[in-house]
Amino acid sequence: MDELDREEFYRLKKVSGKKGRDAAAAEIERVKKEKEQEAKGEVKKGPETSADILGDEENEDVIF
Repeated sequence: MDELDREEFYRLKKVSGKKGRDAAAAEIERVKKEKEQEAKGEVKKGPETSADILGDEENEDVIF
């Protein structure tokens, strides 16, 4: 049982790390596109359309 738990923990850590790297890469790409738009003079005024209207953007999911 302990070996299975260790394998599962290792797998979850790897998946979590990959998600973190993917999120960081997506954020870098978003910032890059935003800077390109600013350089072209296409700056958007007002709130972003993808913003969470309920305001719970920073809340993490609860897993039971």
